Amino acid sequence: MERYLDIESYSYSEVRNAIRLHLNECLFPPPDEVLNAIVNSIKGVNFYPNVDMFNRFRTLLAEYAKVDIDNVYPFTGADSALRAIYFMLTEPGNSVLYIEPTFSMVKIYARIRRLNEIIIGSYPMGEWWRVDIEQLIEKSRDADLVIIVDPNNPTGSPILYGDKNLISTLCESTKGFIVIDETYYEFSGYTAAPLVNIYPNLIVVRSLSKAFCLAGLRLGYVIANKKIINVLSKPFTPFDIPTPSIAAGIAALENRGYVDRVVNMIKTLREYMFNELRRLGIEVYRSLTNFLLIRDKRDLRSMFMRHGIAIKSLGNDLYRITIGSEETCRKIIDILRGIQ
Repeated sequence: MERYLDIESYSYSEVRNAIRLHLNECLFPPPDEVLNAIVNSIKGVNFYPNVDMFNRFRTLLAEYAKVDIDNVYPFTGADSALRAIYFMLTEPGNSVLYIEPTFSMVKIYARIRRLNEIIIGSYPMGEWWRVDIEQLIEKSRDADLVIIVDPNNPTGSPILYGDKNLISTLCESTKGFIVIDETYYEFSGYTAAPLVNIYPNLIVVRSLSKAFCLAGLRLGYVIANKKIINVLSKPFTPFDIPTPSIAAGIAALENRGYVDRVVNMIKTLREYMFNELRRLGIEVYRSLTNFLLIRDKRDLRSMFMRHGIAIKSLGNDLYRITIGSEETCRKIIDILRGIQ
């Protein structure tokens, strides 16, 4: 037990009475069809979740991902899916490669699992953050697990662009598993999912927290070949995902037209924010996600909190800001304009 005490935990700030722009949540509520499904499902919470509902949810996920039902399995959030991958597909002493900076749980799970870490740096170049792809391929060769968050969090930049030739090269050249975390797939529009039955070591992880606006219900899923799905599902039962969450997931996938509307709205506001920040002379990076990364030497986190807005401080003068409503975006620009 003692060896786990020094491992960092997930770091977050609980924010009350402020606009939450620090956790990459969707600030728009899901439609009434989803909310009504949640309310109606509560009447049956004295029973374990219905297996038929679980299977219906899984079927809808498969249809959405354009794969067979045997190629998809739902989890309580994308991070739960990542945790299953770490614990079911690696052993202590194995090696994991990831890109830095990235989603913090990627390295936390690596340290809990006692894996040897191979780190590839990502660096700002112009409006984007870039990765040396040749180095990524070379360093991946001997890794037991390769985790690529694409588009990346917190940079917002693409890594592989869904490039089939590049993904094929990675899958063919490594001895281990290639995991592509597509949490922001709906914003990027590219995916590796069509390749999971071609490459038995390829795994795609997705989430319903962002574009589907369901972060509080903890829904994620894995897309992979049947054998991997069989292994990853071993520690779980069809009862693990709460009934209200499954009901919401089903309703969301059956009425997913709202997702396109949300994504288009966020993209429009993201471009507005990017252009306005540039006009203010603030160093801001382009993004294929629902947030922007900026660099500023001032203590922007404290400044924004005084105005009732929470943003994420990443250290090294970097801040991540979730794209909120039009009113919120304009308020951010007004605040920054006022402190210039």
